[in-house]
Amino acid sequence: MNIDERIHLLYGKVKSYIQNFNLFPSIPPSTDEHQLRNEKISTRLFIILLILSLAVLLLYNSLINVTQTVNVKAPTMTKYLELYSTYSQALICPCTQISINYDTFISIEYTFHQVCASVFVKQDWIDYLSKNYQVQSISTFDFRSMGPYLFQALNAFCELINQTVSNRLSQFNSSQYVSASVISSNVFKSQAQSLVDQFKLSTTNDFLLSLTTIRNMTQSNALLAGPLTNYGFETDIGDDDPYMYPQKYDGCSCVASAICSYPSRVCGYDGCTITPLYVPGFYMACYIIESLLQSDLRCFYNQTCIDQLQSYFISSSAI
Repeated sequence: MNIDERIHLLYGKVKSYIQNFNLFPSIPPSTDEHQLRNEKISTRLFIILLILSLAVLLLYNSLINVTQTVNVKAPTMTKYLELYSTYSQALICPCTQISINYDTFISIEYTFHQVCASVFVKQDWIDYLSKNYQVQSISTFDFRSMGPYLFQALNAFCELINQTVSNRLSQFNSSQYVSASVISSNVFKSQAQSLVDQFKLSTTNDFLLSLTTIRNMTQSNALLAGPLTNYGFETDIGDDDPYMYPQKYDGCSCVASAICSYPSRVCGYDGCTITPLYVPGFYMACYIIESLLQSDLRCFYNQTCIDQLQSYFISSSAI
């Protein structure tokens, strides 16, 4: 038997084996052609499905990423940034110290309105106004009589705000930032900015809340103002007992509202029988604090206005 015949014989055996290959033979073996044909078809379907399943499994395994954990001990900042740029989603860097004070990485510097560093909150200016008021007998509501109180209140506001911000900043600096692992630079910067914004907002809101509470309590309890700007005293002829009456500002009674006000003015020595000098930006109200909150300092940014105002004072030393 030559080689060709052997190959042809082997091919015939293999073909016959494949054609008759049966993984699901009946027990006992059947000789029914229809039954045998069904068993062979089932075998071929099983093999095809098995091959397809193995192919899908191999394809899936070739496409998925296999995570491999690599530990890098005490990496430098440069090494960390290099790893982060490559493995930003998978990189985990636990912190050796999970909490640090805010002042370690945040520095807040603040400045106040320039008036708080000006001569107008200095004692020399307040004394100047007081001396000019004490010499002359003028109306309680004249700017010269109210000026010392207004600028004392302005000075108190500057000191109070300075102390408030300083105290809140000390609390902020001692607060701790907590994180168990290193976060990205962008997220960290965003969180730091949020902390600063929250500090500014909470400091402002807390101060305004305290101020509003004081103003409301003062008005609701009808506390008497020292300069008698909200209530005055009078006595009837023949009656030694004084009685108290509410002050009015342009028809607005201090009983109804603490913010009643009218423009501040300076009258002549003979009273306000002639047109008074109105001080731009200043108002007189039921309480000094209300006067101050409604006023601004536009006149004191204008030397002409200052000179005109000083002409009504006993002393007119240069400011």
